[in-house]
Amino acid sequence: MNNKNLNELLNNRYFIALFLFFTVFVYFWNIWLNDIWIPNEAFYAESAREMLESGNFLDIFFNYEPRFNKPPMTYWMVALSYLIFGINEFATRIPIVLSALGSNLLVYLIGRELYGKKVAVVSAAVMAFSFQFVINSRYASPEVPLTFFFTLTLYFFIIGYKRKKFLYILLSYISLGLVVLTKGFPYIAVIGGIVIVYLLFENSFKVKDFLRDLKFIHLEIGLPVVFVLGFSWYIYMYLKFGSSFVETTLEETIKRAVGKKSKGFSDLFFYVIAILWGFLPYSLFFYYGLVRFFKDRKKELLFPVVWFGVMFVIFTAAKGKIPVYIIQAHGAMSLITGYYLINHSPVRLVDRILYYGSLMVPVFLGVVVIGGFVYLFRLDPFYYIAAVFPVLYLLRYREMKLLPYITMVVLFFIFTVSILPVVEKFRPYDKIGQAVSDNVPEKGIPLYVESYFWHNLPFYTKRKVYRDVSYKNIISLSNKGAVLALIKEKTYKDIKNAQILWEGYLYRKGSESRFAIFLKYIHKALNGDFSGFEKRYLIYKR
Repeated sequence: MNNKNLNELLNNRYFIALFLFFTVFVYFWNIWLNDIWIPNEAFYAESAREMLESGNFLDIFFNYEPRFNKPPMTYWMVALSYLIFGINEFATRIPIVLSALGSNLLVYLIGRELYGKKVAVVSAAVMAFSFQFVINSRYASPEVPLTFFFTLTLYFFIIGYKRKKFLYILLSYISLGLVVLTKGFPYIAVIGGIVIVYLLFENSFKVKDFLRDLKFIHLEIGLPVVFVLGFSWYIYMYLKFGSSFVETTLEETIKRAVGKKSKGFSDLFFYVIAILWGFLPYSLFFYYGLVRFFKDRKKELLFPVVWFGVMFVIFTAAKGKIPVYIIQAHGAMSLITGYYLINHSPVRLVDRILYYGSLMVPVFLGVVVIGGFVYLFRLDPFYYIAAVFPVLYLLRYREMKLLPYITMVVLFFIFTVSILPVVEKFRPYDKIGQAVSDNVPEKGIPLYVESYFWHNLPFYTKRKVYRDVSYKNIISLSNKGAVLALIKEKTYKDIKNAQILWEGYLYRKGSESRFAIFLKYIHKALNGDFSGFEKRYLIYKR
C-alpha cells in the first residue's frame, strides 16, 4: 500500500466536505443536553453568571466568595456568551467548542504553511479527534481556550519568522498576553522556551545567526505588550485583594510546579503514559513518527518537534503533573503524525509491521469500546449500522491510515448521541434548581447542603449555597425559622412540618471528571444498584 490512495482521498472534495461536516456536527451535537458538570465546569459557569448578576467583570466570585484560582479569560468568554445566548448550558459551552474548532483550524494553517495542504488536512483531522482534546471541548474549562491562544501565538510566530514580517510577530506577542490571561504567567516561559530552542536549532547553534533572529523578534517591543495585556488584571487584583490573591496565585503556579513531592522514577514516564491514552487514536503512530524523525533527521519537522519536546521536558520536570497539561502539545503531535501519514510509506517488513500495527491496534480497541457501550448501556445496535458506511468508504480506496480517525468519530458520535442522554438521567441538578425557583423565588434565602457540596447548585439555584452543614446545624436552623436545605433521609425524618420540594438520588463518589468511574456507577444504577448515589430530600420549612 502506498500514499496514492490517501492522496486520491484528499483530492476528493466530497471527502473533505464529509470530514468538515462530521467534525462540526459531533463537536456541536448535544452540548446543550447535560447539566453543568461538577466540579470544574461549575466554577466557570457560576462565576460568569455572578459577573452578569453583579455587573462586575473584573472580580471573580464563585458562590458569592472571591475566587483567585485562575485568570479571567475563560470566565469572560462564558459571560460574553451569556450576554448573547442567555444563561444556559449551550451558552456555557459554545465558547469552548469554538475555541476547539479554532485550534483545529490553526493546526491546519500551520501545516499548510510548513508542509502543504494535504499534510495540513490530515493533521487537522488527527487533532480534531485526539481523545483528550475532544473530550475537553465538551465542558467549560481553561484547557481548550488555552490551547487556542497557545497555538495562535505559535502560528503568528512561525508565519512571521518564515515570511520575515514583524507584524505577525507583534500579533504573536498579543496572543501571548491572552495566554497569560487564560492560564497564567508561567506559559511565558513555556512558549518562550519553544521559540528560543527553535531559533537555536534552526541556526545550528551559530551565535551570530541566532542573535540576528533574536533581534528580528524585538523582545524590547514584545515583552512590554505581553506585560500590559497579561499582567494588568493581576496588578488590579493585587491592589484590591493584596496578599490573599498573591498566595493563591503562587499556589496555582509556582508551588504547583516545584512545591509538590516528586514520585521519583515514575514521574519521568507520567506524560509518556498520558499521551498513550490522551492522544488516541494516533498516539502509537505519533511515537512511531517521533522515532522516525530522530532516524531521518527531517529538518522541516524541527518546529513541531521542538514545540512538543520543550513542553514535554518542562512539564515532566515540574513536580505537579496533570494529564491535561500536555493538551497544548497536541497541535505539534498532530503535525508530526500528519507529516508521516502523508510522506512516509514503509518498505521493510519490520517497519511495515510497526507502521500499520500502530494504526490498527487503536482501531481494534475502538471497536471493542463501541461494542461495550452498546452492550453495557443497552443501546439499540440498529442505530450504529450507519457507522459502517464511513469505514466502507475508506475500504473502497483500500486506505487504512484514516481508519483510526473514523473509529474515533464513530465512538464520539455514539458517546454524544446515546451515552450522554443515559448519563443525564442520573443528574437532576436542573430539576433541583427549578424546584427552588418555583417554590422559593426569594434569592436572599440560602440553600444549606448537609455533609457535602455539589458545585453546580449555586448555578441552578441562583443563590448562596452553604456546604458541608452538619446534621446538628440543620436541625438547629429548622427550629429557628425558615430553612431551605438539601438533606439526608434521616435528617428529613427528624424535621417536622417540612415541605418536600424534590427527592431523588445524587452522585456521591467524587468528581464527575473521573468519568470512567462515574460511568461504572451509572451502569450499576441502570441495573438497580445505587451504591454510587445517595438519596436526598430538598426541603423548605417556612
